[in-house]
Amino acid sequence: MNDVMKVIDNRCTIRAYKQKVLSQVEVNLIIHSAMRAPTAGNMMFYSILEVKDQKMKDRLVKTCDNQPHIAKAPLVLIFLADMQRWYDYYTLSNVPEMCAEKKIEYRTPDESDLLLACCDALIAAQNAVIAAESIGIGSCYIGDIIENIEIHREMFDLPVWVFPITMLCFGYPKQDISKRILIKRFPR
Repeated sequence: MNDVMKVIDNRCTIRAYKQKVLSQVEVNLIIHSAMRAPTAGNMMFYSILEVKDQKMKDRLVKTCDNQPHIAKAPLVLIFLADMQRWYDYYTLSNVPEMCAEKKIEYRTPDESDLLLACCDALIAAQNAVIAAESIGIGSCYIGDIIENIEIHREMFDLPVWVFPITMLCFGYPKQDISKRILIKRFPR
């Protein structure tokens, strides 16, 4: 088994973190790895929002089903399905006018684009998880970010075509996880 497979095979969710700030080099590596993820049509239908403000982290604890480890995580990233950037790019590039001139139908983002954007965001998030794990930084997915979508869209003042899809908490594990027994999965 190669090193990448070992990282994937041994990965487990971490909810208790050392009180150790991640270096900017580590944060950059995690975000860079996320941005190197495959993306539909190379359009990058996602954005990554870093939550640094402690009051926002504290509020996320409450809006995400009272999970206190969110407030204690040294790094919190929200992965957004972002079709707004596509719409803005097309608008700034005068694509609607070009389509009208060429008598081509111009369309705005729709449900299928949202699904692509969700996939892009989740693939990027998983790249971030594996990159962090490879340098000894643990992570925990927070799915509740999407359950209270209206609250979170308002909290972060998200544009009309931007949706929070998943949130990740990162930090150095508080306990030694080398002897942790991993939960068995369903058979293939």
